[in-house]
Amino acid sequence: MSRAVRLRRLLTASLTAGMFLLTASAGAAQSGITVTVQDNYQADYGVTIPFTRSPRTTDYTFSLYEGGSAAGTPAVSAKVEMTAAQGDVYLPLAYDITGPQSYTLKIEARPLPGRIGTDTAAAREFSFTTKPTCGCASGTAGAFYRGSGSAADPFYVGSQQQLAHVGAHSAANIYQDRDIALSGNWTPIGSQSAPFMGTYNGGGHRITGLNISGDNHGGLFGYINQATIQRLGIETTGVISGTEAVGSFSGVANNSNLISCYAVAQVRSTATSGWPVLGGLIGSNTACLIEDSYFAGSLQCTDGSVNVRWSGGLCGIARELSTVRRTWNIVEYSIGSASLGPNRRMVGGVAGDVSSGSGSECRPGQLGASNNYWSASGSGGPTYAVANSANDMNYDSGVNTGCTQISSFSSLPADFDPSVWEMGTVTVPTLSGGSKTVAAPVLKVFQS
Repeated sequence: MSRAVRLRRLLTASLTAGMFLLTASAGAAQSGITVTVQDNYQADYGVTIPFTRSPRTTDYTFSLYEGGSAAGTPAVSAKVEMTAAQGDVYLPLAYDITGPQSYTLKIEARPLPGRIGTDTAAAREFSFTTKPTCGCASGTAGAFYRGSGSAADPFYVGSQQQLAHVGAHSAANIYQDRDIALSGNWTPIGSQSAPFMGTYNGGGHRITGLNISGDNHGGLFGYINQATIQRLGIETTGVISGTEAVGSFSGVANNSNLISCYAVAQVRSTATSGWPVLGGLIGSNTACLIEDSYFAGSLQCTDGSVNVRWSGGLCGIARELSTVRRTWNIVEYSIGSASLGPNRRMVGGVAGDVSSGSGSECRPGQLGASNNYWSASGSGGPTYAVANSANDMNYDSGVNTGCTQISSFSSLPADFDPSVWEMGTVTVPTLSGGSKTVAAPVLKVFQS
């Protein structure tokens, strides 16, 4: 057996394609391993390769090629000096996070200077396909290919199928790394029996094309509980509808947070009976925080015989000391008749109704509201302030203490943090099917 053959055999004695790991970063530095990536290639995630070196050399090149062979120019190449007997070699690699992708790893071993002529260089190739990192079987529709779901290493979402797959990991931490354009009719994430209870960070990205019909609780999420949604925008020319509680982000939200989010949308009730709830951002809201967010669009009931019981520019009903601060909304309403009977509607600039949770409705002071602004028009908007009984009250800015009705924005409100907000323009969909562009505060995280 020639020494060159022996070197080749020892080169990858313990390396198998099944051992490749998709990781967020290189982790802690390892003694005895130095990796120098070529051509200034960078990525904040990549592939970790467990490796046992040959005792005859410490000098290697690791290269990754797209596809099933080491042909053409590698996606990434690195010089590896390895004096440790074994360890992990990490290569940054911006592989596709939305589905499986095939690569070929080529490892080249070179003889040490003192052994040139005695040993000769050798190379081996290993092909592999990226696998889900969420524990789902290969081939699972929408499986996640980056992250572990922890707070430090969230699952990454980059496609409609992956967004739909969020419901299969309802307690995980999720990060959206790009804008996602939806098509077709969307099925809300989470239900009353299985709500979303994790964290969804939109990363300053948007979801467009959200269109919902046929669900009781309409919204990007149907139900959320002890969840946080942040830094996410929804822009749609479609309709977000449902028959019970409807909001752009969630039909029902309990003990949850909505932070630095916005929606430009048309929210509809398609109920033919009962008392539906409509909110620009959230339908029914219990003990939630809405902060540094806004809604621009319309709220409408499509059946003229049905009155929307609770509707508000941000949330239809706010229960048990919910908090809303530094928000605004511009809304057109068309939500049923304005009769003063016992089933009177409850409408608010920010929240339609505020409940203490004891069974009594509309108790002033139960909504911790501050520095909020609203503007409304159309039929059934928030224009009345009193009603005919203690348990059947209709408030506008009266119930929403800390909320100011305005006709337009001429500048950034003094109480809006300029590191979070800036003045810009927003195109608002109208009930007539058209749109209007208005000057308004916008969130800086979405402007880059």
